[in-house]
Amino acid sequence: MALFSDNTNNSQEISSNSRTFISKEMEVTGNFKGKGAVQVEGTLHGNISVDSVVVGEYGTVNGIITANNVVINGKLIGSIRCNSLEIMQNGSVSNKTVSKNLKIAGKIEGEVIVSELLDISSTGYIHAKVTLNRLIIEEGGRVIGSIEEYIEETDS
Repeated sequence: MALFSDNTNNSQEISSNSRTFISKEMEVTGNFKGKGAVQVEGTLHGNISVDSVVVGEYGTVNGIITANNVVINGKLIGSIRCNSLEIMQNGSVSNKTVSKNLKIAGKIEGEVIVSELLDISSTGYIHAKVTLNRLIIEEGGRVIGSIEEYIEETDS
């Protein structure tokens, strides 16, 4: 939560479930860190570390995304680490993707690590080194590259 005060020394509390919106006409350089959500419809050059992220159809992120829930229908040029990731049909990710659960109808290139479930729809395309626990591929879904079993790291 953030506190803002005016000239009369009264303070207002701003809710932590706020949403930051970058419109289609905007190009922003900088990092976002905190609670809440970020929706990118324009272009962001920087890293995002929040609760949830949506990269819209016209959105582009050049950086690293760290969040609980992420939906990508635009483009991520960089890495992502999250619990739940959905890459929609127009979405693309290049570099390293680490997620508990990943549903893909779009495209991923690079390295993919999924600790629980990788679900590839009929339009999904992966060109990567893939490490996974469980896999579902609909007819038409494609994986090009290598596939390894995910082995959870344990403390000795």
